[in-house]
Amino acid sequence: MTWNETHERTRIIHEVEEAASSDLSGAVPWREEWSQYFDGPDCLVKALRARWNRMCEAQLDADVVADSFTEVYGSLRRAHAGVLAILARADAGLETTARAVIPVAPRVVVQAKRRLFHFNGGPVLPG
Repeated sequence: MTWNETHERTRIIHEVEEAASSDLSGAVPWREEWSQYFDGPDCLVKALRARWNRMCEAQLDADVVADSFTEVYGSLRRAHAGVLAILARADAGLETTARAVIPVAPRVVVQAKRRLFHFNGGPVLPG
């Protein structure tokens, strides 16, 4: 994928997020000209899900106090309610129903912190 294609996919995702924020029905906004960047609405939904997961991983820190975690997660849900409605509708396998259920908790994978240095052998003694 070229940089131009990547930028166009990102622009389309932003456009879909904006459209979804004004229409909370969970319907996937789709245009045929997007088919050269996404193989169809299902592929677009997968891209939206990947973006949601990355946002959660980036903004939710498992080491913070539970109240702060809940506050940030609630803020994310409110800001992206339209996208969550699309994802919930896709999870339910619904195509034309206007009712959508928003998921209760994100699917966040928290990776273990990596050590910056790895020393082999024993301590270095002054010479």
